Amino acid sequence: MKKKKLWLIVVILLFILVGIFYYMQYTSKVKKEEIVQAGIPIGQDYIRKYYNAEFIYKNNEFIGSYVNSTVYLRGYIKGHEDQVISIAYDYKKKEVLDVSGPEWFIDSRYPKKYSEY
Repeated sequence: MKKKKLWLIVVILLFILVGIFYYMQYTSKVKKEEIVQAGIPIGQDYIRKYYNAEFIYKNNEFIGSYVNSTVYLRGYIKGHEDQVISIAYDYKKKEVLDVSGPEWFIDSRYPKKYSEY
């Protein structure tokens, strides 16, 4: 009788732990999607302002929040679908940190961004 109660408690605890795990994963996924959806228009405005181009979003890549608060928004410039543009977006500060892509695109930035070296 005691073994049955012990097994029942173990099974119930296991179900609870699995449920908590899946809930946390779902919550994390929803939070990431909210961050991306908030960052896309900020990235598009940045590209429009400094590169006079239209950025089309395709996908993203998060850097672990234990490292920093950056998500890379990847896409392309309208008319150049075969060339990847990446926008480094800081979701805590809600600002674009950097843009990378083909040299012709980066060189089209106005005003030019000069390094301090």
